[in-house]
Formats: sequence, structure tokens, C-alpha cells
Amino acid sequence: MNQLKIFDQTFTDKKNFVFLILFELLINPEFEEMMPIEYNKLLSEFNQNIKYNSFSKLDLNIVLNHENKASFIKIFESINSNRFKLTSSDLNQVIKSKLFLNQDYRRLGSIIYKELDNKIYVTDLFNTILNGLKFETFYELSIVDANELLDEWVSIRESGQLRINYNMTDWTPIGSKIELKIEKFNVDFYKFICLATVRNYNSEESFLINVYETNVQIKDGFFYHFHFQTNAFLYKKPIYEFENDTFKTIIADYEFVFKRKNKN
Repeated sequence: MNQLKIFDQTFTDKKNFVFLILFELLINPEFEEMMPIEYNKLLSEFNQNIKYNSFSKLDLNIVLNHENKASFIKIFESINSNRFKLTSSDLNQVIKSKLFLNQDYRRLGSIIYKELDNKIYVTDLFNTILNGLKFETFYELSIVDANELLDEWVSIRESGQLRINYNMTDWTPIGSKIELKIEKFNVDFYKFICLATVRNYNSEESFLINVYETNVQIKDGFFYHFHFQTNAFLYKKPIYEFENDTFKTIIADYEFVFKRKNKN
């Protein structure tokens, strides 16, 4: 199966919608009937999330692929068309769902109450997921020629998300901006190398070290990332808001904004 890792892309920083989406998906009779394999796999994940009270990320990648994308779109369109009658709008209905037979209702009630509290506006949420499924991204892509990205770039704000473990080194990080090199590697790939500034606390020398490296292909508004040694495909990440000297992309599930290093 050719997986579609759409949900590697973070499309909202709010977390209290994961339970809602999974619950509405799993109580949808069309989903259970049309896609029993996917249903059972997601149900197992859902039960694990209930067990550990952890709904931190919506991840349909474990069941989503090119072959079943159209079926998922149909299911989400069905849920979306009934979004003003969602079962999850009533805590008592949720608790009585078939998903929670033989559960500890006292513990379950506190989890559900927390997960359904202050949920983001469901119309926007379902539309976002539907568009993401249809276009295989949650972003408005920039269709950029690879030659426009071949350069040295620097992130325009501090972010510690790509920091490595410095415990067994003589280095200490200086700031948390990332430099990015995109350069030609061979006929098939470009190098995508992220570097961070560190100081050797013995010599006081400062220099750049490699903190993230992949081989990439650049096409259709995406970086297709491959392992830098084996060329095994890893994931694709969107390129968006490209404006000649700046662009955005996702690295390790976090958004980075880059500008050309030689530009003030």
C-alpha cells in the first residue's frame, strides 16, 4: 500500500479536537461497514488513547493510503454534512456510545468532559480535514522550481526543535536559529542540510554542526525527503508562502520560516 502521510503535517496547534474526530469517525456506521480493516485498527488506537488518556495528535497515517483516500473523503463528507447533529456535542450521548461498553464511567466521564471542552469550531475543522485529504496537504503549496531553492538559508526566528543531545560533547548551543543548505547532490537528489551554531566550551571556538540531513526531491510544491545514506523514502513536507527570498516548510513536525542567508 502506498501510504499518504498527510497527517505528518500539523494543521492546528490546538489539541482538543483529536478525540472528537476519532469518536465521530468510529461511531459512523458507514466507516465500520465500508472500511472494516481501517475501522478496527483505528478503534484499537482509540482504546489505547482512552487507556492512557492521551489524545495529543490526530494521526490517520496508520490507515490512510492512495487506495482508500476516496473512501475516507466520502466518510468525512458524510460526517461534515451532519456536523450540526454530532453525537459528541452531548457528553451523555458520548458516554452511552457502543464504543464505551463495560467502561469505568466515572473515569471515562472526566476524560470526555476534558476532551469535549472548548473544542474548536467543527465546521472549520472538518473542512480543513476534507481539503487536506483531497489535495494531500493542509497548506496552500508554492510550486517552486528546484533552482529557486538552491541556496543557503537561515531561519528568521528562534526555535529549539532541531537541537541534538549535547550531553556527551564539548559543545553548547549558541541561540537556536537554524541554517539550511539546499544544494545539488546528483542527478536524482538534492541535499537538505540543517546546521546549528555551537561553541566548544574548552576552546571557546564557535562553529556550525549538522543537526538534520536528508536527500530530497523537489516537485509539485513538496520536499520529498529520503534517508541521506540509503535513499529510503521518509516523508514529504510542503513548501509554502515562497516569496523569492523567504519560504516556509515543516521539519520534524514544526514550521520553519527561512530567508536567504545573503539577504539583509
